[in-house]
Amino acid sequence: RTIMNNLKAGFARVNVTPMMGIPINGYFIDRLADGGLDELEINALAIEAGEKKAVLLAIDSCSIATYVLNEYRSLISKIYIHTTHSHTTPYADPKHPRLPKGTEDLVEEYKCFLSRRFTDAASMAIADLKDAKMGIGVGSAPNVAFVRRYRMKDGSIKTNPGVHNPDIVAPIGEVDERVNVIRF
Repeated sequence: RTIMNNLKAGFARVNVTPMMGIPINGYFIDRLADGGLDELEINALAIEAGEKKAVLLAIDSCSIATYVLNEYRSLISKIYIHTTHSHTTPYADPKHPRLPKGTEDLVEEYKCFLSRRFTDAASMAIADLKDAKMGIGVGSAPNVAFVRRYRMKDGSIKTNPGVHNPDIVAPIGEVDERVNVIRF
């Protein structure tokens, strides 16, 4: 008997679009939300194999501090959280050193809102569990990603030092153009 004979999967999506006025992460200038083009979401995938369950959560966010993620994880057992690293999403850390003054309470409110929405998404995905099959594929997406870190002639390492910069010695790392897909 293999554990994959008992595979189940469930999915849920919840809206986490913030309130106006919240500071937006990802740039070197202060920006406050004053509208929106697309809604922000948490997507949840629950997987059950035999007696084991896990929930994978993906949130539209630039990043979330580890201490904040640990608060969310404490509410749900065996979850994995991934951020999409979008530079047009709000802060979720009221202690972040780059927050504009006077926005800490708004960010704390959003952090608490996300806590509830993470648990909602996980619960809904678990409630949606159904018999499933899993497939895996590997493709490629050439010329999408690029190396951003470079060793410079002076020994330093710089991020995005400029195309054809004469002080570049070599890129650090190589581009992985593989695209891995898991389907349920």
